[in-house]
Amino acid sequence: LRSYELLKHNEAIRTHYQERFRHILIDEFQDTNALQYAWLKLLSGHDASRVNVSGMGSSAVFAVGDDDQSIYAFRGADVENMRLYEKQYHPMMVKLEQNYRSHGHILDTANFLIANNLDRLGKNLRTDAGHGEPVRIYDAPSDHAEAAWLVDEIKALISSGIKRTEIALLYRSNAQSRIIEHALFSAGIPYRVYGGLRFFERAEIKHALAYLRLLENPNDDTSFSRVVNFPTRGIGARSIEAVQDAARAQNSSLYLAASTLDGKAGAALGGFVRLVDHMREATR
Repeated sequence: LRSYELLKHNEAIRTHYQERFRHILIDEFQDTNALQYAWLKLLSGHDASRVNVSGMGSSAVFAVGDDDQSIYAFRGADVENMRLYEKQYHPMMVKLEQNYRSHGHILDTANFLIANNLDRLGKNLRTDAGHGEPVRIYDAPSDHAEAAWLVDEIKALISSGIKRTEIALLYRSNAQSRIIEHALFSAGIPYRVYGGLRFFERAEIKHALAYLRLLENPNDDTSFSRVVNFPTRGIGARSIEAVQDAARAQNSSLYLAASTLDGKAGAALGGFVRLVDHMREATR
């Protein structure tokens, strides 16, 4: 917002950057918002209300985008920018319709579905890779039913001689992985997560499980150590060392030793102990 206001209201700065950036490249254009598009018009010298006084004319703008991949409207992205760009900049449009990743059946399905979108710039994906396997659609009544169906399909593939390393599950959001991972684990099917951690290996999940273990058993030193300062509550390394020394001297758990400390360490650790006690009482 501030950079837009600066270019809009300060002619000297606007002219300086218009002359400096004579060629502008935009990637993922479908993910830009209205303010970014207005900023682009100022920077490139295409804003009709602002004349480029340098006499050099407007900058060349090269934009790459796919209106069919516009999925960030919830955070302000507006695919209308691509249509405005076409009308206001009069660019030469190059449609990249040749697909090198998928077979024909997949592209036919994608083309059929995306044709229902309104106000598309329009394109028709094609491939020279052949038709491939037909696309199957399974409409699961719930996420758990979907995971169970996936497990059955994987078992059938393995039984038919397909190697496990040739089977992949793709999902849109990390939030979907927990139920699928649980189903695979329960079925005894080994798996790896690429591009991220397994659900139960994520730090936030380990923290949550540590809290749950403390509610069941406050003398669990491993869980106590993991969350005693998460979220940060002013318990530093010296306080941790003090409670560990006290626990060894008393031959007790960290939880019990924390209640016996004095001073700053005792105050900070005492607050955590009271939090655990409160949660245990609330969940009985």
